[in-house]
Amino acid sequence: MKHSFIFSSNSIKLSWKNWVIVAALLSVIFCFIPRLWSILEKFDTPRDYRLPYILSNDYWLFNRWCKRASVQYPIFIMGDSVIWGQYVKREDTLSHYLNELAGKGISANMGVDGIHPAAMAGLVKYYGKPISNKGVILHLNPLWMSSKKHDLRGEEEFRFNHPRLVPLLFPRLACYRPSLTERIGILAERSTPFFSWINHIKMNYFDNMAIQNWTIQNPYKNPLKAITLKTPIPENKPKSKPITWFERGMRRQDFPWVKIEESFQWSSFKKMIKILNSRNNKVFVLLGPFNPYILTEESLNRYNIMRSRMERWFRENAISYYSVPDLPSKYYADASHTLKEGYSKIAEELLKNESFQKWLESLKEESKNER
Repeated sequence: MKHSFIFSSNSIKLSWKNWVIVAALLSVIFCFIPRLWSILEKFDTPRDYRLPYILSNDYWLFNRWCKRASVQYPIFIMGDSVIWGQYVKREDTLSHYLNELAGKGISANMGVDGIHPAAMAGLVKYYGKPISNKGVILHLNPLWMSSKKHDLRGEEEFRFNHPRLVPLLFPRLACYRPSLTERIGILAERSTPFFSWINHIKMNYFDNMAIQNWTIQNPYKNPLKAITLKTPIPENKPKSKPITWFERGMRRQDFPWVKIEESFQWSSFKKMIKILNSRNNKVFVLLGPFNPYILTEESLNRYNIMRSRMERWFRENAISYYSVPDLPSKYYADASHTLKEGYSKIAEELLKNESFQKWLESLKEESKNER
């Protein structure tokens, strides 16, 4: 007697109820694993903490630092490596000197290496949501507008810092052309903490590699042992040698500069102010420092025109600001970074500035009203 049968792969057909259960389980995984991880993973933030340099692209960790700092500090200082402190130790940064002169910890160092205004706007929008009801000192480094290329308006594709934070659709950047797969991955990372947490795991424990690639590179290591449940404490030393720009052998530069009316970085900076204001933050802009001695006379004239237009925009829009005056040449490490003496001088002069004092008073008044 012959038996008839239908050959098929072993499969399970899910009913709509089963699919609901699967969706619920995935939602639990996506939502609660990153939260659970933030409880399990040790995250020390000693005095004058700043994000570890090697984790500058770890936006999940930045979000976690925002949450921690929002409890400890009334003021966030945001900016690129000038704020982070490229040429100084943690205790020689601008935030340190402001805290020291104030006699208490009033400001957190939220600097991120290489974070230009276009990327910082994305960082604030997607990962900086804990920054609300705060005082924010927002640093503007003019270097990002020193040329069309720095302004991300070049026609040719090139590598630049923090591409995962810039706009993907509008405006369309000719210099940045991610594939469709990359775009989908970036959108997922921005909207779901689970995916930014995955990147945190890769950067923190697997040398920024996918686990399967890491195991190929390290065939005799146990990937589970690589997960120490500890975020590294940043090394307390300068990232670059702390010497002056002329000791470094730098020569005068003829930066062309861009018109702020056409600048993508400038429009991104204004967008960032708008985002911060929408979250009930009080913004104070720190314009500069910038090394005038490194510029040719023509370039310096163009820079001064650009800076005066920025200052006028701040005044017209009632935005408190402080334009850092020229420091002694020996205080500059390069075009925009200072040595520790520069940070100390800026903090000292900033606290004397009338506009800054009024801004601090407004923060105190709001704090009293909230109580």
